[in-house]
Amino acid sequence: MIELNLQFLSFMAAAVLVVIGLGGMLFLDNLIKKIIAFTLLSDGVNLALVTLGYVEGGIVSILEPGTSGAAFPTNAVLIFGPGIVLTNIVIGVSTTAVLVAVTMVLYQRYGTLKASKVLKGERK
Repeated sequence: MIELNLQFLSFMAAAVLVVIGLGGMLFLDNLIKKIIAFTLLSDGVNLALVTLGYVEGGIVSILEPGTSGAAFPTNAVLIFGPGIVLTNIVIGVSTTAVLVAVTMVLYQRYGTLKASKVLKGERK
């Protein structure tokens, strides 16, 4: 039996989220569905970044007294990924809020949420 570890499954879940998000943004015509797809894409990237920082049996990335200097670099968890993810979450929420506001204005102006009709300038 093949043993699947947590890191591999997390990367697979991240890949699925990214593919669904990209597919939704490229192939769906509804603007709200495109915003949801953008959120899925962002969440997939965040999951991949957090997964990159995972170390099996890792220790806190602070050199504490009593920790050997040789064992620290090989066992310390990478902190770069979660730091970038926190920044990405703030940027993603802000971008989503702006996209929703623009979508509301487009709906008021064109009376539809179909991206193809909005791009053609067709009013209801």
